[in-house]
Amino acid sequence: MRRPYLEHHISPTSLPEIHRIEAIRPWFWLAQAWLDFSDAPAVSIAYGLAVTLVFEVITLVFGVRGAYQWVIGIMAGFVLVAPVLAVGLYEISRRLEGELEVGLRDTVHGWHHNSGSILAVGVVLVLLLMSWFMVSLQLVAVLVQKAGVVSTIFANGGDLATFLFSISWPMVVAFAATGLVAAVVAFMLSALSVPMLMDHDDMDVISAMATSVRAVLLNWRPMLLWAAIIVGFTALSVVPLYLGLIATFPLLAYATWHGYREIIGD
Repeated sequence: MRRPYLEHHISPTSLPEIHRIEAIRPWFWLAQAWLDFSDAPAVSIAYGLAVTLVFEVITLVFGVRGAYQWVIGIMAGFVLVAPVLAVGLYEISRRLEGELEVGLRDTVHGWHHNSGSILAVGVVLVLLLMSWFMVSLQLVAVLVQKAGVVSTIFANGGDLATFLFSISWPMVVAFAATGLVAAVVAFMLSALSVPMLMDHDDMDVISAMATSVRAVLLNWRPMLLWAAIIVGFTALSVVPLYLGLIATFPLLAYATWHGYREIIGD
């Protein structure tokens, strides 16, 4: 049974209550997400398709130019910025809670709530993505210490075979290690802050991110499982030109909303 729609008012000077939850709860969020998807299949698929096409075009543009390093960065970085891209889907879940009609316009309406703070989170995530990529390049150069190899890998216009055969284990380790740090930071800051900002017009970005970090630390077991689910679903979805995201992106967004509702007290 769906919970009735509620209006929320949170003072920016006070952080909301955080609930402790069981470690297996993310699986229940996915079950609730499937109900939302089933209640609004056309909107869900349309939104997922739009996001998928945007990233496909960006990836193909860089791929045609031979900038394969940017293709990998975009695919990996998608996980970091996804919470902001899912704002419209959070609005769909919120409206379904109140048994309200939903349409594609309602996904745009979601951006009318606290849009400045939501965009601020987006800027933080983009800066984090760029910092990770730049640090990883520097670390690769230090580990490999072969300027010729590094320039071959990160120069545009080469063929895919040359790019793949130029990759060494130190490069993979550098990319993965720095990416893991960036992903952990991004997850802690944005796991619950974006839906919280959309849900509360009077919540500021610092309070939202601080609450998200506290919630992740307090519920580290279920949030670790949730992070693994996100990575697993995304990894399976982005390989075939992001096509799997048409379905998984809405599902993960709806599940994130239900996770936020369960963890953050009203």
